[in-house]
Amino acid sequence: MSLFEIVLHGIVQGLTEFFPVSSSGHLVFLQNLLGFREPQLIIDVMLHVGTLLSLFIFLRREILELTQSFGSFCLSPKKNISDPKIKLIFSLTVASLPTALIGYFFHDFFESLFSSLRVVGVALLITASFLLLTKFAKEKKKKDIVHPFIIGILQGLAIIPGLSRSGLTIGGALLLGWKRKEAAQFSFLLSIPAILGASLFELQKIDSNTEPWFPLITGILVAAFFGFIALTLLVRLINKGKFHSFSYYCLLVGLAALILSFLT
Repeated sequence: MSLFEIVLHGIVQGLTEFFPVSSSGHLVFLQNLLGFREPQLIIDVMLHVGTLLSLFIFLRREILELTQSFGSFCLSPKKNISDPKIKLIFSLTVASLPTALIGYFFHDFFESLFSSLRVVGVALLITASFLLLTKFAKEKKKKDIVHPFIIGILQGLAIIPGLSRSGLTIGGALLLGWKRKEAAQFSFLLSIPAILGASLFELQKIDSNTEPWFPLITGILVAAFFGFIALTLLVRLINKGKFHSFSYYCLLVGLAALILSFLT
């Protein structure tokens, strides 16, 4: 893969990993539209490392606070059991379980869908419909104990190309009555073990790395840069109650993907 293709994939990966428009769906659409060959596994993994890097930078304070709270809990469980940060860690753990199980047992099936542009088109239309529903979401005072598990299931289903991970998790939290800030933070934090786990899972399949380091490092930095921009802009839009506005974009891209699938 040429340096230009790696940079372009890095831009698309960085922006669409966090915008609720499906990064996997866009990569499939881009490859079909421009005739690019599918990224080598090592490149795909490194691009995800780039978006993971942007997450660590963007959430550096939250991650530090969670780490400190977890350390205090390990030293004195009874004293710190009521710490809101510990409850958040517990919720993230509960949400990560269905994601891991779905990814592990259905990985091969979901991976087979990446060759179908028609699946991407339909999935993007589903994402568009889901996002549009968030326009009517209302906050509730109390969270149900099963909410994290439901959000984890939604994240697991987002392995399907065209279903947006952030769209389903943030949108799901909003529809369950969560506050906008809490929904965004939970989705971002939940994506860390998901992206890390998926990257490690794919990394074990790589026998050797024949790709030169310069393109790989370039791809990582490009994905990280645009991932950070996407995170910053997305938070602003969520706080303004404009999260549903991405539905129109997903609708257009989904229709374009379906039309292209019938023409090719």
